[in-house]
Amino acid sequence: MKRRALVGVALVLAHWPLTAQLPDVRKPFTLEDEVPVRRAIPVDKPKSTPAPPAPTPRPPGVVAAPKPMKPPEPADPGEIRISPSNTPKTGDRLQLDVADSYYARGMFDMAAPEYERYLGQYPNAADRVVAFFRLGESYRKTGSLNGARNAYETLLSLYQTGDFIGPAAFRLADMYYQERKFRDALPLYRRASVRLKDLAVVNCAKFFTGRSLEALGQKLEARLVYEDLAVIAENNPFQDASRLSYAMLLRESGRIGDALKQIDLLAGATENAELKAEATVRSGLWLGELKQPAKSEARLKEALDLPGVGRWKDLARLGLVRMLYDSGKYEEVLASYGELDTQIAPEVRPELLLFAANASRQLKKLPDALALYDRVIKDFPNSTQAVDARYERLVGFYHSDDPELVAEIDKYLVVNPELPKREQVQLMKAEVLFRKEDYLAAAPLYEALDRSRSLASTFKAEALFKLAFCYMQLRDSDRAIKAYGRFIDHYPVHKFQAYALGQRAIAYQQQKNFTAALKDYNELIARYPKAKERELALEQKALILGQQGDNAGMSEAFARLLKEYPESPATAKAHYWIGYVAFDTKSYKKAAENLAQARDLDREEFFERASLRVLLADFYLEDRAATAREVDVYKKEGKTEVPAEILRWLGEGYFKDGNFEPAEKFFEMLVPRNDVVPDDFLFLARARLKQEKFAEAAEAVQTYIKSAKEPVPHATGLIELARAEMGLKKFDGAQSAVDQALTLQPEGTLNGEARIVAGDIQMERGHFEEAAKLYVSVSLVIDEESLTPRALDKAVAAYKKAGKEAEAKKTLNTLQSRYPEFYQRNAKSP
Repeated sequence: MKRRALVGVALVLAHWPLTAQLPDVRKPFTLEDEVPVRRAIPVDKPKSTPAPPAPTPRPPGVVAAPKPMKPPEPADPGEIRISPSNTPKTGDRLQLDVADSYYARGMFDMAAPEYERYLGQYPNAADRVVAFFRLGESYRKTGSLNGARNAYETLLSLYQTGDFIGPAAFRLADMYYQERKFRDALPLYRRASVRLKDLAVVNCAKFFTGRSLEALGQKLEARLVYEDLAVIAENNPFQDASRLSYAMLLRESGRIGDALKQIDLLAGATENAELKAEATVRSGLWLGELKQPAKSEARLKEALDLPGVGRWKDLARLGLVRMLYDSGKYEEVLASYGELDTQIAPEVRPELLLFAANASRQLKKLPDALALYDRVIKDFPNSTQAVDARYERLVGFYHSDDPELVAEIDKYLVVNPELPKREQVQLMKAEVLFRKEDYLAAAPLYEALDRSRSLASTFKAEALFKLAFCYMQLRDSDRAIKAYGRFIDHYPVHKFQAYALGQRAIAYQQQKNFTAALKDYNELIARYPKAKERELALEQKALILGQQGDNAGMSEAFARLLKEYPESPATAKAHYWIGYVAFDTKSYKKAAENLAQARDLDREEFFERASLRVLLADFYLEDRAATAREVDVYKKEGKTEVPAEILRWLGEGYFKDGNFEPAEKFFEMLVPRNDVVPDDFLFLARARLKQEKFAEAAEAVQTYIKSAKEPVPHATGLIELARAEMGLKKFDGAQSAVDQALTLQPEGTLNGEARIVAGDIQMERGHFEEAAKLYVSVSLVIDEESLTPRALDKAVAAYKKAGKEAEAKKTLNTLQSRYPEFYQRNAKSP
């Protein structure tokens, strides 16, 4: 009698833990009767190269990429065939049949010694390659990893072609990978990837080829592997993991823009909630590195609302705090610190503390700042933030004119004797003179620091800036212009750039060079929209352009000036036109924000024109909650109707999400209108049914049925009507509707659905056995995954209520055998 093993079933590859000590690969296998069985001869192979060193720890605030998902296993490529009993068998065939019989039944501990006997006794047998592979599988499944490795290695050394090469190479590669022997695993994964037939497992082998290359430091080659896998969607369980790895390697190589594109693709495509959250957080942080703070903030806030944000929440919060600090919103930094201090993870807390300390110092709350610096130094002494905190303490003393500053500087130099820190402290001394307005004495110190080759660029920038300022105060406009020019050219992103441009413009004005002054004002206005110096720049520019008759330019300057002063009477108009232009250019988020502000500031003038565009902007952004709010606002005061497609989109979206009350509300707004379509009534009926508003549902579905002339929609409406009638306990009417639906749809999915509803009617009437038969009849006329198992499940329950345990058991067996996944899923459900 032939027995066949199931072939081609995708299994989930187990990730074994590293073992401290495995059994000797040459130790003989021993049966229960203590009789040793000779193993297949192991292959001598060179010692594995040492595992690569552990990865360099990531800097604070960076979380390592998650472990990849468990890959699929390659299936046994052979079929187990045992010769018929009336056919003469050779000795090797008999022995292999014994081993295969155990293997086919999953008795791997019994199969292994039989394969060993076969390999030992029949060195020239035809099926040795099969035996080697199944011997390895048997050992692997019983946990004898050395025995499994021996079998796979022997197979791969003796045979170069055949269906078993790929699976064996994959198995052996995975063993080496788990032991961190990446150099041994790499060629085996490559060999498996060209020998395997199952595309999912081929992609798995390619993915771990990339992982092995990455572990060996061959990151360019790994990146190429991930890049190829990231675009393969079919039969590729590693597409998301590959895209994440590709993005991380791009960022590591400095290609942040390309990395951002990949991480955004991942965030938009993945169905894994945690991975989506990680990708969104990384996108926000990388946008910050690319100096796109608005987009970065929006992305990080988006991440915080994601259901899988989990362990990425703290990193997103810290990124938002960093942006607040960088934009000078120090009070908001402290408010965020107060909320997060006791909640945030220890690994990111020192950076949060340092932000809070620096913000306190910027706000001249020196006691609070010093306490926070001391906390960083005490609680996290080995962190990079502790090093920064020691220096920032001195900065705090400096800004408070503390008489102990010199003593504190001496203490600091004992701990930090290196030259860069020493020059930073010298910079503080220069600034003491500067604060005393001794510009003549301070200027030479700043000149020396500007020439330094070891001082950090941040502090060299400070020195050059102060040097230029000294020249300005000494009324040396030529030197001031040159010094400010070097500062502007060498430090284009420094926080004092706006001030430097303004001061150089004033210096040019002192020399009557108005063209150069206007150029600096224009640059200040264009590059620094939030700088306090913009007020002077905008005022001066507007005056000059007005004198020149450039009304358009003056108007633009005036509009920008209004941005700096929100109390201006023209603020509402400015917001409206900014929003209007943004809407036309499809910048819908910006449009919605500005148009809403215009409407709030002047409802009489802008409500109608702004509100409809706000509504459309939220709709185009697919922001359902915001769109719903705007519909409510517009419905009260709008002069025209809300577009039908918006109401329909809202209703269908809420219905699909299981939020039936708002779904009903929006369809109720839609159905009285001339642009209603029949399906609107059907959705309305279904939303009401979900809320058990059976009478109202019946009314809506009857309207739908009147307009649904074709058999399929008509039958669909009849089924929903039957459910409504059943909810109203009008069983005769429900039965009549079901009967009509069955007549219209004598077969197919709707027929099956109608039979289920007919069964539900009988259950409500207490005719349990009749209901069960109706449910069972569904399985006789249709085999539909979304329908048939549900009917069988209902039949089991109906038979049990009818006291027909035998029929219930029989039906349950049918359900389990035909639809095991449905049964297991329902069995796990509460």
